[in-house]
Order: sequence, then structure tokens, then C-alpha cells
Amino acid sequence: MPDSPYNATGQVAGNESSSTYEGRHVSILESLLTHPTHADGFVDGGDPCVFGDVGVGVAFTSAAAATDYIALDTEGIWWQSVVATNEAGNIAVAIGDELFINESTCIISKNYNKNTHRFFGYALTAVPTGTTVVIPVKVHFDPDDAIELVGTSAVPYTNATTGMIFRQYRYASTSVANSEIRGIYVNLDLNGTQGAGGEALRPRTRINAVLGGGVHGIHAAVEFGTAGSASGLAVGARATMMMKNAAHAGGNVFGAMSELWAAGALTDWTGTTRHAIHCFNNGGEATGLATAANVFSFDGLSATQNQAHNAWVAGLTRSLRVIVDGAVFYIGLSNAP
Repeated sequence: MPDSPYNATGQVAGNESSSTYEGRHVSILESLLTHPTHADGFVDGGDPCVFGDVGVGVAFTSAAAATDYIALDTEGIWWQSVVATNEAGNIAVAIGDELFINESTCIISKNYNKNTHRFFGYALTAVPTGTTVVIPVKVHFDPDDAIELVGTSAVPYTNATTGMIFRQYRYASTSVANSEIRGIYVNLDLNGTQGAGGEALRPRTRINAVLGGGVHGIHAAVEFGTAGSASGLAVGARATMMMKNAAHAGGNVFGAMSELWAAGALTDWTGTTRHAIHCFNNGGEATGLATAANVFSFDGLSATQNQAHNAWVAGLTRSLRVIVDGAVFYIGLSNAP
């Protein structure tokens, strides 16, 4: 087989081809390794190396030519130079921390950006923040996706494939049990007293070119198959503000919010064909969409939110309490068109 030191003569599928210790030692062509830079351009014994899409290891010997096959240990404990930084800057390395290797420079640190790094192993000695120290590292050829970073705002992962879907999660549940099924569940607990707030999920679409089609920051939908129906609630998108079972002091609290956001003093919406803080769109096939009768639905309103009108306009029967720029107003309602 090309680029392989393993002789395939007489071999058949199912034969064991592993070397020492259940295959932890592998031999890779020097030209296929990425390793720290040296004067002769070739790998040195003890170098941390990467190969292929996820392969990592430590070279046993030095190479004298790009055509040399180099044995690597993809496990074991090796003394390696570790930099106490991550993708955000200086940060201490603690015993047991995951370590990652830069796919170009082979520098080992806590930077877990998958656009430039891959999982290498675990630290067995602490490293003070911002320093570089030679420590024992438990090398492990097994990526861990518990924390994932693919690209940054400055250097995003880029792919020019037409119609590209960067990540897909497609599930199908056949459960008939009386329990909720969730495709993806995201939970963020804010247990500190930091004042910047937080977001469990922040999808954002940035338009950096002149586009001809529609663009959504997020598009959530419920779709019914031919045989599908829902006897309970079916909502295309739902936002819930759950209040604790106690009084809450200060702040602005909303169940949901849509907004037009001006990036600066030169922002000018007047050139748009239409714009609004919120758009209610009744779409689809004309005959079908004509059967939709209601624009709004208010459920569970309190007597303060939904009040009897005060006879200020004839024909109105109810009024909805609203706030406009901090002041209370009322929208009148009639029970007849």
C-alpha cells in the first residue's frame, strides 16, 4: 500500500497487524508527519507529531530523509514542552487538564480551537499561567468533543462548497412513551455573579456580501407530515421567561423581544422596501393561507392586562394595557369586526 511500511504480501482481511501494546506504536512516512521545525527539516526523536486528520504521537527516532519511516508512540507518558495558554490568552495548566497540539507548529497548550488544534493528551503536572514548562504528558490518540471550538470571529473555518451544510444533526424517534423527545438540549447555568449576562444559544448570520435571497438569524419550524397531527400545542417557535417563585427586583423582563438594531449614527432604514420591529407574515399556498383567521391570540391575561373599556370610544369592549417608552397606554378592542 502506498506510503505504508506494512507489507501486505499474503495478508487477508481479519489478520492482526498491530505492533507493540495493542497497536499503540505506528510507523508513518516522515513526509506525512507535521512536527516542530528543525535545521535539517526532519523530525527528531521525542518530537510531538500530528498526522492525518486526528492522529497524534511522539517520535521514537530522528529521520535523515523524508522517505524514512518513523515509529510513533500514540499513547504513553512523555516529557513535553507545554505552554500555559488557551485560545483566549494566558491561563494556568492544572494536573489532569486536556492539552491540544497546534497542527502547524506542534506547540502544545490548552487551545482547543479545532480549526487549528487537535487533542493531544493530559497534563500530569501544573504549569503557571503564561509560562512554558517541560512536564510529563499522558499522550492519548482519542479526540474529546466535550468542549468544541471551530474557528474564531477573526479566523472562521472556511469552505467554498456550494450548498454546504457545515454540521447536521438528524434524528428520528420511534418512541411511543408519554415523554418529551428533544433533538438537541442546550442548558447554561449562570452560577457566578458576573454582570455581563449570558446566552444558552446565540445563533447569528452575518451578511458580508450583497445577497438576493432571504436570510434568517434563526429559523425554527414545526412541520406536519401527511399523517401527522398534534392534539395539543404546536408552535413554530416559543420563548419562555420563567420567573422564580419569589419577587424580582429591578431590570426589564419580557417573554420575547424582537428589535431593529442600529449599528451607528449612519444607519439608515429608509432605503429598505419595508421595515418593522416585527413582521407577521401569513405565507404559503393562497387557498390554504386564506383559512388562517387570526392575527393575534392572547391567552391567560390578567385582569390588569385585559381590562373593560372605559367608554372613551363607542363600540370598544375591552382594552389591552401596553407600555410605550416606559409610559402605560391602552389599546382598545371591539368584539365585532
